Amino acid sequence: QSRRREEKERLQLGIGISTYVEVTAGGGGSEFGLVELKDDGTFRATTGSTPIGTGHVTTWAMLVADRLGVPMEKVEIIYGDTDVVPSGEMTGGSRSVQVSGSSMADASEKLVDAARKVVADLLEASDEDIVLNKESGNFHVVGTPAVSVSWSELASSPKTDQKQLTGKSDFLQEGATFPFGAHIVIAEVDIETGEAKIKRIVAVDDAGKIVNPLLATGQVHGGLAQGVAQALLEEISYDNDGNPQTANLMDYTAISAMEVPSFDRVSIETPTPLNSIGAKGIGESGTIGSTAATQNAVIDAVSYLGIDHLDMPLTPQRIWSAISDKSGLRD
Repeated sequence: QSRRREEKERLQLGIGISTYVEVTAGGGGSEFGLVELKDDGTFRATTGSTPIGTGHVTTWAMLVADRLGVPMEKVEIIYGDTDVVPSGEMTGGSRSVQVSGSSMADASEKLVDAARKVVADLLEASDEDIVLNKESGNFHVVGTPAVSVSWSELASSPKTDQKQLTGKSDFLQEGATFPFGAHIVIAEVDIETGEAKIKRIVAVDDAGKIVNPLLATGQVHGGLAQGVAQALLEEISYDNDGNPQTANLMDYTAISAMEVPSFDRVSIETPTPLNSIGAKGIGESGTIGSTAATQNAVIDAVSYLGIDHLDMPLTPQRIWSAISDKSGLRD
């Protein structure tokens, strides 16, 4: 950066940093969860929440499967069916994993407790002595793993009452969680045209316990793109009569892969004590951190000219106008 400024190069670098603390699961009530053992040895998990395409079903299945010691392919997720779901609050506020997920996880633990009682009868032992080996998915008396009962054997046993083998939860989280982080953006600005390009993004986020790292990274990726889009491109405009001038995607500039570079992500996990998973929300952190960091990076790139403020979006025309005003090109 210093060398480019000293040599008055056309392409100037800027470094932008932002820190954030966001609130997630700050609204809404409890979420319903029900996990049942089916006759064929598979499981049905029912939730009052509704997925919106961001990996909820996969995450819920992972939470249930992990607590039951079975492959997630054996878990069927039921949602959005008011015939079988007695209640459901909302999908939003980055609450679906920490609230709905915790309800599903808690219901799974209750199913395990119910199953231990049935297995105790089958093995003629006290239910307090029955443990679930989550690696094999089998129940056995503590200290004697050679004699065990699988979930499938439990489902097909004539002594099993299917109505008993359910776990139900209606989890209400006592307060919001507060993910936090820091984002760094390196931008390059063409001082002759005003065009700004993002060269690198580093996102450091703490969203508590991460259930699925790949899905969490996907959430951050989308948020970073949206933040860059807000800072550089997107704007709703109206004419003097109040008519929208950006009513469709022919007029409204949307971001593409060309404008978003590869990014580096660092995940820090500080579990929250407010739910059994330890999870906070991750759905919006990318947008919150990247918007300000992008804005700061572009302003830093032209700050040596005396520019300390630019309105979003940072269009080439807006940047060039600011440079021209400071340079006296428009006098």
